[in-house]
Amino acid sequence: MSVEQEQQWITGGEFGRERRQLIADGVPDDATEFQELRSRVRSRDDYLFERYGRPYLNSHPGQWIAIALDGRVLTRQTAGEAGWAASEAFGPGNFTIRKLAESPGHAVGL
Repeated sequence: MSVEQEQQWITGGEFGRERRQLIADGVPDDATEFQELRSRVRSRDDYLFERYGRPYLNSHPGQWIAIALDGRVLTRQTAGEAGWAASEAFGPGNFTIRKLAESPGHAVGL
């Protein structure tokens, strides 16, 4: 399944490089640059959940879902299991992870 997205989503590698550069430049953690970087990840993660995760709410309630940047999905019983499996399958930081519940919890994939 491919993602027909309007923009290029930030990858785990890009996030890491940009974050390390901000740190090297001495940018404070609460600066606008860090907030914008985190916002790019949140926008990506929200899109992926709405597009690919929401249909699993009824079929896999209470489980954790990991969604790759290209729309591939895996579900597991715990956040730890989902995060480990997603890192192995999709690459570190190249996914979002959330609990399949009415108010989905989430774990940061980056």
